[in-house]
Order: sequence, then C-alpha cells, then structure tokens
Amino acid sequence: MRENENGIRRLGRLFLRALPLLGLAAAALWLWRSGERFSLDTILRYTPARPLLAALFLLLLYALKSLSLMLPVLLLDTACGVLFPLPTAILVATLGTAVTLTIPYFIGRGAGPDMTERLQQKHERLRELRELRSRNELFIAFLIRIVGILPCDVVSLYLGNTRLPFGKYLLGGVLGFLPDILTATVVGMKADDRSSPWFWGAIAVNLLVAAGSTLFYTWYRRRAAAGPDDDAGEPIEPQP
Repeated sequence: MRENENGIRRLGRLFLRALPLLGLAAAALWLWRSGERFSLDTILRYTPARPLLAALFLLLLYALKSLSLMLPVLLLDTACGVLFPLPTAILVATLGTAVTLTIPYFIGRGAGPDMTERLQQKHERLRELRELRSRNELFIAFLIRIVGILPCDVVSLYLGNTRLPFGKYLLGGVLGFLPDILTATVVGMKADDRSSPWFWGAIAVNLLVAAGSTLFYTWYRRRAAAGPDDDAGEPIEPQP
C-alpha cells in the first residue's frame, strides 16, 4: 500500500515538473494551428517572460517550423536576438536550427527509397545535388545550406533518405546556417536602433556571404560537371 502511495506521489511530482513544458508545447501548438498570422510581434507576445521558459518555447517553435513552411526560421532567429543577450541568442538560435534540421532528416531516413525520386520530380534542383560528386560529405552538407537554393525541409528529407551520415549532415547544416543566425540575432538585438552600424553591417555582411557562396557554388558545380577528378566519388543515392 505504501509503495503504491509513493509511486503516485512520484508521478505527481513528475507531472508538476513537466507541467510548464507541457503548457509551452500546448501554447506553441495552439499558435501554430490557430491560423494567426506569424510575425515577430506575435511570437514575442506569446513568449514567456522567464528566460528559460522563453528559450524552451522558442525551441518548440523551431520544432514546429520543421513540420510547416508557415513559420520562417529567420523570424525565430530574430526573436532570439530581441529576447536574449547576443551570446545567449546565438546559442538558442543554433540549438533551434539543429532541432529544425533533425526532425525532417529522420522523417526522410525512415521513409521508403522512393521518396528520393518523388522529391527529385518535384524539385528539379535536387538533381544538381545528386550530381555533385565528392567524398567530403560534410562540405556538401555545408555548401547546400549556405547557398540556400532549395527549401530547408526538402533538403533535410532528401539527405535523410539518401543516408548522409547524421553527424556530418547536422554539423555541415548548422555551419551553413550560421551566417543567417548571426545576422538575424544582431538585427533582432538592434531592432529598436536601425541607425546602428551593427544593424546595417550585419545585413551587408550576410549579403556578401550569400553572393560569394552562390558564385562559389556555381563554380563548384561546373567543375564537378566537367568530369571526375582525384577527389570524386559517387553521387549520393538512397540505400535500402
């Protein structure tokens, strides 16, 4: 009898500890399903005031973003910059990006091998990724993210389905998104002072990185298409 009472008490304590997180999950899900227009003001209005709860709430939104195109990830990065000091904002946004990359990767990994063909039929530019021959999978994961020629979730599903190793996929993806994370958090931090050199400097640097990475990607793709070399491998293909 006493063991049953102790078990009930433990369950009660566990429920009370989990209650804030359950509440945040319910709020995030309601916000996602409510049809309310997502904006920075909307996100900030629903975010809890306590820093830890705010970080958890934003991570839940990052998770929901991975399942929906309705919520731009840069909006969440900017919200991090508004809500937290810059180092904390970068940390939360980086963790959120990792969450956003992880969920669709494992959805793609668990899907059948026909997903690759279906994705390529719908998104012709995925064939460019397939044609890139390289043994450096980390570099490929980084390059495709920093260039941003395809929707984030589509690339995640594809690379998960083609069994790109998760560690290389995640590290390359996070590094590829890092310029956007830094820009958005700085913009959020300086949102009330748009005359700040930090505000415009972050945007200018991000534009330069975007232009440079696009030029490099174009050169790299042409080099790969010109023929195999010593570093060439096989195209990424789904594995059974």
